[in-house]
Amino acid sequence: MPDFWMDANSFITPHRTAYRFDMVPQFWDFLKQQAEEGVIGSPEFVLSELCGSDPKKEDALEKWAKPLKGIMFLDVDEFVQASYKQIADYVTVNANYKPQWIAKFLDGADPWVIAYAKAHGGKIVTFETPASLSQKPKIPDVAGHFNAKCITIWDMLSELKWKT
Repeated sequence: MPDFWMDANSFITPHRTAYRFDMVPQFWDFLKQQAEEGVIGSPEFVLSELCGSDPKKEDALEKWAKPLKGIMFLDVDEFVQASYKQIADYVTVNANYKPQWIAKFLDGADPWVIAYAKAHGGKIVTFETPASLSQKPKIPDVAGHFNAKCITIWDMLSELKWKT
């Protein structure tokens, strides 16, 4: 199983900023290679967040991501499903979180990223930062409750010794 579980924003932010496909294609080649080697992964739910509903409006990120279904973007297994249930139960009863934000959190890919790390180990790669007083569940806060560590993509690249 992968050592790193990537959140959607770890793809979206580089794509929209300094690591655009036309400027740093080797970054995207590296991510693909790491996925093929089983070092990094992401829930299939993240792929859904990266893809729009209109194929005529596909961007470079979506075109890159779609062929990686089953390689980078992985299906749920029974261990991940059980972990997701524990995460859903935790955020549902947490008095800090407001119902509308709980529902939005549980409808997205974020709890699945945490569930993969909880079920199979590894670090969560996200740009989200802890916000313990937030009324919205955040990956670092929920992951921390389950002893899953969060890092940025830049930290992951450093750990993997990536160079341009």
